Amino acid sequence: MSVSRVAAAAALSFLPLSAAGAQPAAPVRVINVVSYYYAPAPILLRAGQPVTLQFINRAGKGHDFTAARFFRSARILSGSVGSGEVDLRPGQVVNVTLIPAAGRYNAHCSHPFHKMLGMHTTIVVQ
Repeated sequence: MSVSRVAAAAALSFLPLSAAGAQPAAPVRVINVVSYYYAPAPILLRAGQPVTLQFINRAGKGHDFTAARFFRSARILSGSVGSGEVDLRPGQVVNVTLIPAAGRYNAHCSHPFHKMLGMHTTIVVQ
């Protein structure tokens, strides 16, 4: 076997390992944050299945998505959920990739009076 064929065979032998090791991207679930609601409502997820929650603040003011029990029960793969909440400046987009645990969880905006004005929802993980 020629040197070029050996080199080509060696190079090709790495291809299946690279493809097999690649992880498919988690599906993206968009959570629209609007004054004063979240959409969709409720938020439906599959237990044990990775998902990227993409929070989009479509309002002209800051909001948050507070769901401490939900985030505490999930395995966070990437993104920040400090103190069980995602803070969003006006127009900001934040991604959190996680593996949710089965259950029913409450979420709300913790800013003064926002929950009372309708910024609350339920996360259902089955």
